[in-house]
Amino acid sequence: MNGPFASRDMNEIHAYWLAKRGQRRMPSRWDIDPAEIPRLLRNLMLIDVSHDPIRFRYRLIGSNVVDATGEDRTRRWFDTVDFIAANPIVKEQYVTAVNTGEPVHATEPFHLRGTRLTYEVERLLLPLSSDSGAVDMILAYFDFKRDGFVAR
Repeated sequence: MNGPFASRDMNEIHAYWLAKRGQRRMPSRWDIDPAEIPRLLRNLMLIDVSHDPIRFRYRLIGSNVVDATGEDRTRRWFDTVDFIAANPIVKEQYVTAVNTGEPVHATEPFHLRGTRLTYEVERLLLPLSSDSGAVDMILAYFDFKRDGFVAR
């Protein structure tokens, strides 16, 4: 996954991940400094990865993501979230990022919880590893294709 992506912000977060990775397979969580990317924070998530079996838990969720989903999923496991159950492809994309250690990019319809509002969201999953081996966290960036959730 080399970009370029349609949005400036998606290209920026991908370039940031590449710079933090350096010569390693992927950067670690500790390489990511929120002070270096303040404008992008509202559209980011950090997802913990647990192995055997692979499970995902929301660690940190940016305010635009909370607003867009209509709920704060912080500390919840994917398998307790209705959206993930209704959209198994999303979990499959996270599994792909874990298995390959490579970024995963997708665009898909998104539904605002509790409404009939549907819009597109572009998502980039960027794997992180504390030992440059197994993926233990994923940095997810969202580019919402709707004015109310566009990062400013």
